[in-house]
Amino acid sequence: MIDFYFIVASAYSAISKIPFKSLVAICWGTFLAKFLLIFILCASTKTFKSAQKRPFFALVNAYTALTFATFLIEKSVNTTLFFTAIFWVVGCVLYGVLCLFKHKAVKKQKNLSALSQMPQTPPAQAFTPLTPVAKSTVRLEHATSIVEKLLFKNLGRGDRIELEKLRQSLAEMQQKSALSPTDGESLNESFNSLLKLMAKYNL
Repeated sequence: MIDFYFIVASAYSAISKIPFKSLVAICWGTFLAKFLLIFILCASTKTFKSAQKRPFFALVNAYTALTFATFLIEKSVNTTLFFTAIFWVVGCVLYGVLCLFKHKAVKKQKNLSALSQMPQTPPAQAFTPLTPVAKSTVRLEHATSIVEKLLFKNLGRGDRIELEKLRQSLAEMQQKSALSPTDGESLNESFNSLLKLMAKYNL
C-alpha cells in the first residue's frame, strides 16, 4: 500500500532545503512565463483571442495557493497572508488584461447570424394590391418575437416607444387577410428599424 504521508513528507523535506528566494523565484517566475506565453498567443492568434480566459483565472488561484505554501515555509502567517493577497490581486489584474482580447469577428458573426434570421422582406413593388398575408414571404411572427426579446433589454426611452409602435403595427398586419402596397412600404420601414435596434442592442 502506498504511504502518501511518507511521500508528502519527503517532498516537503526536499522542497524546504531549497533557498526561500529560489522557491519564490520559481513560483512567480513560472506564473509570469505562462502569462506572457498566453498573452503573446492571444495577441497573435484568433483562436486564443476568442477563447475563454477562465482557465487562466483557475491558474491564478492555483498559484495563489502555491504562493501561500511557499511563504509559510519561512515567513510568519501575517507576512504570508500579505504577500498571498498581493499576488492574487496582481493575478486578477493580469486575468482582466487577457479578457480584453476578444475577437471582434466573433461578435460580428453573431450579429450577422441574428440578422440573417430576420424576415426576408420583398420590395414594396412586389406587393400587388391585396397580396394575401398567408402567401407572402414576410415572417411577421418571427419579427414579433424579436420585438418581444428586445423589449426585455435595457432600452432607452425613445427606442422602447419605437418598439411598442412596431409591435402594434405588426399585430395589425397579422390581423389583415391581405397586404396592400402601402402596407408593404410600411413593413419595409419597420424591418429596417428593427434591424438597427438589433445591431444596437446586440441581439
